[in-house]
Amino acid sequence: MLRADSSSPQPSVLLLVAGTLSLVVGCLALVYPHLFAGPPVPVALRQLHLELSRLTVLFLVSGTCGLLAFAVKARRDRRPALGLAALATLPFVATLVHAAHMRVWMGVALAGAFALGLLLDTARPWHGVGRAPRCSALAGVGLATALAFAGLGLIAPGAFGWPAGAWLADALPYLIGGMGAAAALLAAGAVLPRARALAHAGAALPFLALAVGAGTIGRWVGVVTYGMLGAGLALEPWLLGLLQHRIQHRQAQSQSVAVFEFATEAVAWGFTLLVALVALLTDDPGRRVWLGAVTVASSLFTTAWYHLVPATGGICRTVFAATVYSALTTAFVWLTGGVHSPYFFLVFLPTLTLAWTHAPRTIIVPAVLPVAGMLAEAVLAVRSGVPAPGTVVAVGVPRLVGLLLVSGLAYVLAMRNLQGRRKVEESHRQLQTVLTHMAEGLVCTDSAGRIQLCNPVAAALVGRTPEDVHGAPMTVAMPFRQLDGAPLAPAAHPLRRALGGQPVPWLRVQLAATPALPVAVTATPLRDDGHLRGAVVLLRDARAEVEMERVREDFFFIASHELRTPLTVMKGNLEMALEADPPEAVRAALEDALASTTRLIRMVNDFLDAARLEHGALTVRVEDGDLCLLVQQAIDTLRPDAERKGLMLTYVAPAALPPVRMDAERTLQILVNLIGNGIRHTTRGGVEITHAVEDHVVETCVRDTGAGIAPEQHERLFTRFGQLERGLTRTTGGSGLGLYISRKLAEQMGGTVVLKASTVGRGSTFALRLPAAAVPAASR
Repeated sequence: MLRADSSSPQPSVLLLVAGTLSLVVGCLALVYPHLFAGPPVPVALRQLHLELSRLTVLFLVSGTCGLLAFAVKARRDRRPALGLAALATLPFVATLVHAAHMRVWMGVALAGAFALGLLLDTARPWHGVGRAPRCSALAGVGLATALAFAGLGLIAPGAFGWPAGAWLADALPYLIGGMGAAAALLAAGAVLPRARALAHAGAALPFLALAVGAGTIGRWVGVVTYGMLGAGLALEPWLLGLLQHRIQHRQAQSQSVAVFEFATEAVAWGFTLLVALVALLTDDPGRRVWLGAVTVASSLFTTAWYHLVPATGGICRTVFAATVYSALTTAFVWLTGGVHSPYFFLVFLPTLTLAWTHAPRTIIVPAVLPVAGMLAEAVLAVRSGVPAPGTVVAVGVPRLVGLLLVSGLAYVLAMRNLQGRRKVEESHRQLQTVLTHMAEGLVCTDSAGRIQLCNPVAAALVGRTPEDVHGAPMTVAMPFRQLDGAPLAPAAHPLRRALGGQPVPWLRVQLAATPALPVAVTATPLRDDGHLRGAVVLLRDARAEVEMERVREDFFFIASHELRTPLTVMKGNLEMALEADPPEAVRAALEDALASTTRLIRMVNDFLDAARLEHGALTVRVEDGDLCLLVQQAIDTLRPDAERKGLMLTYVAPAALPPVRMDAERTLQILVNLIGNGIRHTTRGGVEITHAVEDHVVETCVRDTGAGIAPEQHERLFTRFGQLERGLTRTTGGSGLGLYISRKLAEQMGGTVVLKASTVGRGSTFALRLPAAAVPAASR
């Protein structure tokens, strides 16, 4: 038996039971009026002098509306379901009024429980929204009915209206006990979900026993009502399992299949309501019976086919359904005039539905039935002579030709659909081949970041299959971290940036798999008609790249360490030579050599600092300090460079700048780097240094009037060897490590270095942000 899962949306079984109950009562009352004497109809309606069979058809219409409300709620939790459920309560309201007039109080309680339960159950949301209710609506109706029966049996045993001598009167104490036990079992099932199926099965027995007893005294409406209620309670767990399985299958369907199924079900319900309306309006009682039978068959088949029967079997399943509806429409057309029927067009619909399938030859199956019906009608007309065979032929031949033309059109459409499907399948196979053999991982997401497409390479990076990660949020299925293992800020996540409309160039992150894996990632927004539909993410295993960089760093570390000593000796010797007052021609050469040696030493120091930062060997000592003093020292150091280029260094120390938490030596290194960058990349104007304090953070801005930085180059600024041309040539010097080292040093002091603003041709502004020192409580 399939189990119901409260986490998925499940419409109530009560609508299913109540709709079927109305249909059964109405149908039996039409077929066996001598046993039923019609359904319970209030005296006020009987006084309208309407035919009893016509009033019975109202039960069929209401039952159809009940099952349609069930179908609408199974697909959408919307107001139409509540309106249809209100129509479905009409038989129960009529029964309640009739029972009250006849003083059958048990009928009042039973009909009232059904009517109220239908409205309340349809009005509340799906069971899967929030928390599933403890007591199902059907169990609530059963509980109310059992309590009412037990209460009436104890308070007023004669209120049931049973004929004298009926064995039910002698068995009343046992029935009261059974109904009390049923109420207790239903209450226990609400408290103990695991025992619910067993409790409902036990509670169904008294209702089934009462249905048998009602049959012995000729109360056939009671037989059907109590029997349906008992059967519904016993079968509810199984029905809920079928409903859950069908809903889960529907949620997994493709959009095209879901639309096709929804459209065909809507047409089927429209046909059912049309048949019920024609049955209500026809004047022939015998034809009304047959039209009622078609209504019942169409209602029950549509409900079971689209909401209970598992959707397996492929094209055979679709052809079977089309054949059933072809038989129903053929019967309806036959009952309403045959080839003269104004509803003859309905026989085209089952054939047209197969035009959207992928088996063109199957169209023959539903088309055979209306053709056979027209031929049979022609044969009967020839044999009887009424109406004249000529009239039948004159009307039937054009309609037969029309049916054949529609079938041919459906065949052509099905062939085109089949060819299109084959092309799509071929394209899909080619795409799968490309995705499978790609060297890089590819992930496509929707606008919410859920994975819609993933090739095997990308899934293998996290040790899963494409099917495992399909539909999962990419940030969960493939979590990224910084290369050092630190969490990646949400705003810096490549996918989030791409979903925000910003393309992300290749960058290296760590994929938090087992074990952790360095990957290179790029993300691109996916747009369609100007709307952002998702993102395309490419991933590449970067272990080899990271290992090569590690080898390179080790080489630079060793080479730089070995170069620094001889370079320092060379610098000292050059300085001593200059102090000896050499000839002017020799002095120029010595000064050039000293400048180049100084620049080499600075580059070597940058290499060493970068290597120490990567290996965690460079530490800082943070303490409170005067930032203005360090800025002035940096300006004094770099002023000769600025004066040689004719640049202005502007700095006005603020009157009250709070102390800053920093390592003075490393902060001076950052300031010299930022101001020196401004001087190197500026040809006219100058460099301005300012301060700002906000939220206990002291910001030092270095603004130059140089070449500026293009937006597409911003990503490279703070990476290793990320030197940019910035409109000039590499003759400006620099190792490409200055900004990388500056940011790393600032982060170790609890701050950062950022590019605050930059305009090509107008200059850039970099900001050093450091935490302000805490103000002592006594000085506040």
